[in-house]
Amino acid sequence: MTRRLTVATGPPGTGKSQLVVDAVATGIAAGQSVLVASTNNQAVNEVWRRCEEILPGMLIRTGNREARAMEAAGLQALLHAKPPGCSPETREAAFRRAHRQFETVETDLRKVAKRETELLTFGRARAAAEQSLERSANELRRVLGPGWGDRARTAARARWWAFGELRRRRFLQRVDLVPGPEGTAQLCRTLADLAEADDRWRIAETAVQSAPSDDELIRGLNAARQRLEEASAELVAGTVQHRAIKGQRQIAELRRAQEERAQENGKTDWGEFRRALPYIPGWAVTNLSARRFPFAPRLFDLVIIDEASQCSIPSVVPLLFRARRALVIGDAMQLPHISSLQPEGDAVLRRRHDVSRHWLAEKRLSPVRHSAFAAAEHAAGGSMLLDEHYRCHPEIAAIPNRLFYQGRLAVLTDVRSLSRVNGPSILWRHVHGRAERGRNGTSWRNLDEVEQVMRCVRELLAALPQMATIGVVTPYKPQCIELTERLEDHGDRVRVGTAHTFQGGQCDAMILSLVAADNESSRAFDWADQQRELWNVAITRPHSHLVIVGDENVWARRGGVGGELLAAARSPETAGTALDVDTADRLYTALVDVTGASVALGVPINGYRADALLKSDTGPRPCLVDPGAVAGVDPVTHLSRMLRRRTLLGEAAIRIPAWWLYDSGDRVTERIRRAARPLAVPSNTA
Repeated sequence: MTRRLTVATGPPGTGKSQLVVDAVATGIAAGQSVLVASTNNQAVNEVWRRCEEILPGMLIRTGNREARAMEAAGLQALLHAKPPGCSPETREAAFRRAHRQFETVETDLRKVAKRETELLTFGRARAAAEQSLERSANELRRVLGPGWGDRARTAARARWWAFGELRRRRFLQRVDLVPGPEGTAQLCRTLADLAEADDRWRIAETAVQSAPSDDELIRGLNAARQRLEEASAELVAGTVQHRAIKGQRQIAELRRAQEERAQENGKTDWGEFRRALPYIPGWAVTNLSARRFPFAPRLFDLVIIDEASQCSIPSVVPLLFRARRALVIGDAMQLPHISSLQPEGDAVLRRRHDVSRHWLAEKRLSPVRHSAFAAAEHAAGGSMLLDEHYRCHPEIAAIPNRLFYQGRLAVLTDVRSLSRVNGPSILWRHVHGRAERGRNGTSWRNLDEVEQVMRCVRELLAALPQMATIGVVTPYKPQCIELTERLEDHGDRVRVGTAHTFQGGQCDAMILSLVAADNESSRAFDWADQQRELWNVAITRPHSHLVIVGDENVWARRGGVGGELLAAARSPETAGTALDVDTADRLYTALVDVTGASVALGVPINGYRADALLKSDTGPRPCLVDPGAVAGVDPVTHLSRMLRRRTLLGEAAIRIPAWWLYDSGDRVTERIRRAARPLAVPSNTA
C-alpha cells in the first residue's frame, strides 16, 4: 500500500487469489480505486467471484462482449445498493477494535515464542557446560551455595598469579574438579557460564509458567482472526454501499453510456467512467481489454497484475501506465508466457529503435524471452514469497517443494477436509507400453497407457465421493487427443488436457500419463524432461491423489522429475524435518519415562511427520517437538504454524517445546503428562 512496485511469487496452493482479494479489499477500504488484470481469464474470474461473495458489485468485471454483460450486472447491483446497517464511523471503530484484539493475541504469541526460544538457548548452554564439567547445576548449587557463579567468575579474574591460582584451586576442590590443560581460570569461567545459564533459565522459566496453554492460544487466535475477518468484510461492504449510494447519478449515467457504447461500435464512455470512478472503486479486466478505461496516467491508485508469469511485457504496459502503484504476482516455476513476436521481428524492432539485445537481457525486458513477472521482479530488486501451501496432500506437496522451491514452503494442508480414499496419495501404475507417433506423424502417444488411464479413471470414479473431480494430464498432444476421445462421456467430473489446460486449476485427483517407452530412443523424450514448469503445474493440481501411469524401468533409468515421482511413490515423503540425534535421544528418554507408555519416533500421520507417537492407556498421542523460530522468521509466524501443525496431526497431538527436553527428567515427564491430561477427559465434559 506504500510502494510504487511490489512483486510477489505465488507458488501453487499458497493463496495467491486470496492475496489479490485482500489487496483489493484493503485498497477499497482505504478509499482508493483498484484494478485487477491478467492475461488469464480464469484468474480474473476467480478473484471477481470471491469479491462477489463479499458484496455484489465490489469488483466490476468488464472487457469483451461476455464480460460487458457482467459489467452491466455489476453496475445494476450498485444502483440497487442498500444503505449500510451502520455509519462509517461505527464500522471503522468496530474494525479498529477487532484489529487491536488480534494484535493482542499476536503479542501473546510473540511473548511465548520468544521465551521458549530463550529457554532453549539457555538450556543448551547449561547442558553443554554440565557435560564439560561432568557436574549438574543443581549439584553445584547444593555444594557451593548461593552466588556460586559470581564467586567462580571472581576467581577466574584473580590476577596475581600465585594468589589467584591458589584461590581458584581451593574453589575447585570444593566440587572435586581437577583442572586439565585448559587451566584453573578457564575451568572457573566454565563454572561461571554454567551458573549464568542456569540463573537465566530459572528467570525465563518463571515467566513462561503464566503463559496461556496451547489450546488457549489456538482458541484465542481463531476467535480473533474470525472477528477481524468479519469486521473487515463489514467495513469493505459498507464502504462500497456508501460510495454507490452517494454516486447513484454518476453510476446511472455510466450504465446508460455503456448501453449506448454496446449499440454504437467505436463510441467511448470515458467521460462517464471518469465521473463514476470515485464511486465504483474496483474493476477487473483481462490485459488486452485495457482500452476499456480512459487513456490517462495514474488513473487507478492500485493496479494488480495476476498470473504475471503468463503475461507478456507489452500487454501490461497500458495497465501500468494507468497505475499509481502496482502489485505484480506470478511464479517463475509455472508455465511461461507465449510470445506472439517472432525473433526476426524482434531483431527488426531492436535495430529500428537502436536497442541492444544485451540491455534488454540485463533488464529482463525482451518481449520474446521475458515475461512481465521477470521484468517486474528485476525492477523491484526481487520478490516476496507466499510460503504457506494449503492445497495438496503433504506427500504430494513435498515433491515440488523440494524440487522447485528449495524447501521454502510450509505445507499446512488439512488432509481431513480432502475428498480421498484410503491408500497412498502418490501411486505409480506400471505400464510396459509402446510409444508411437501421433496421427499426423508428430509428437507421441502410448495406447497401452491410455488403457491403463481408463482403468484408473473408473476406479477413482467408483471410490471417490460423487462430487469429486479428476484431471488427466499428459505432456504430449496426440496422447491428449486419444484420452479426450475416450473420456468425453464422463462429463464435468473428468477433465483432460496438457499442463496448459490445468494452469490455475485444481482437482481432487490427477492422473499423469508420461507416454515415454523403451521402444524408442531415450532422446526422443528429452523435451518433456526439460520442461520443469510443465511438471510443476501437472503435479500441483490434485488435492488428494496423484496417479502416475508410466514404465517404471524407463523412468528409473531416465531420472529427472519422473524418476523423483517414482521414488516418491515407492517411499512417500512427509512434511517436517527429522530431529537431530541429541534432541531425538532426549525426547525418547523423556517419553519412555511416561508410565505405561511405549514410544515410536518419526511416525507419519496424515502426511506429516510426528516426531514421536506416544502409546498409552488413553490412546495414541502424536508428539511434535517445537525447536523455536530460526533467525529471520517472525516468532508469531513460527508459533502459529506449529500450533496448526499440531492440529493437523490430530486432536490428541501434543506440542513439546524443545526447551522442555533440557530440564530434569522428572520435570519433563510431568510437563508431558500435564499437556496430555485434558485430552484424556471425555469430550462432552472437557
